[in-house]
Amino acid sequence: MKKIFLLPVFFFTTLIALSQKTKEVPQAWGHYKKLSSYSAAPIKGMESFDTLHFVLATGETKVEQIERRGGPSVEKTKAPESKCDPAACQPGELIGNGRKRAPHYLGATEKFFIPDFPANSSPQTRAELDYLLQLQQQRSEEDVRASMFYAGVYYRTSVQPKDNDYKKFQRNLFHIGRSIGTWFNADSLPLTAALAANVWKDAEYLIWKYKNYFIRIRPYKLEPKLQNLEETNWAAYPSGHATNSYVNAYLYSELLPEFSSFFIKDACDMAHSREIIGVHYPSDSESGRVLAWQLVKRLLTCEKFKKDFEAAKEEIKKAKEQKGF
Repeated sequence: MKKIFLLPVFFFTTLIALSQKTKEVPQAWGHYKKLSSYSAAPIKGMESFDTLHFVLATGETKVEQIERRGGPSVEKTKAPESKCDPAACQPGELIGNGRKRAPHYLGATEKFFIPDFPANSSPQTRAELDYLLQLQQQRSEEDVRASMFYAGVYYRTSVQPKDNDYKKFQRNLFHIGRSIGTWFNADSLPLTAALAANVWKDAEYLIWKYKNYFIRIRPYKLEPKLQNLEETNWAAYPSGHATNSYVNAYLYSELLPEFSSFFIKDACDMAHSREIIGVHYPSDSESGRVLAWQLVKRLLTCEKFKKDFEAAKEEIKKAKEQKGF
């Protein structure tokens, strides 16, 4: 089998800028592109290995071998199941990480497409695991520190202004784009913050819908040599951190296209941090990016979203004028 050498995450601003002008998902780059060139198909004779999937922790660490719900045989246009008890949830809700989730702008029946993840036994999965082992070998103390900090950067959609951590979560909404200036924050841009928070609800709903559907096993369960630095009690595919970060990046790129390269780079750093600490395969990150692109493009056609988007756009315009941009 070919060896995977540790590749830096190249960032092609010209390619991204060109892709942003089309309806096509921007192409993968760097190690994501390299790893996707391997076959994702299962290897004959390893059928039992390919049935391994995520199992919710119940105090026992054993991985069970039972049939996956997803897989290559599933129709690409089939909507994932909601995984919510009808007696406990209202129409359009699902359970994710123990809490009810519901979209904000879009309906619960929206269909998006992310490809099935590579089979556990596939050459691509093996190459991805080798890549994660290389990251593990080469990660520095600073890599670990930064990645563990990123692990805590997310937005809790149930947060309220009266909550003690409300300000923290508001700041987190602008983690993507933090390098474009101190003016880019929730206090200066309350309408933009509200828009981003609402979009997170749509993204969150889709993330859990797909996680519950694909139930992909975590990489450290397939490769014992991987020393994951974070315990995760939910499925791997797609990466929630990657999806949400790219959603913000693509959303903010629509609002501030001149800063698109900053937003995408920030999202890429977030996605890669999950690989550095061994909790996500690179294909988890890529599926999140693909899902995020589709979601933002769909939102741009939603009348309810467009009203809030235009208000945020005007707010940003005024803020830029005040700052002399």
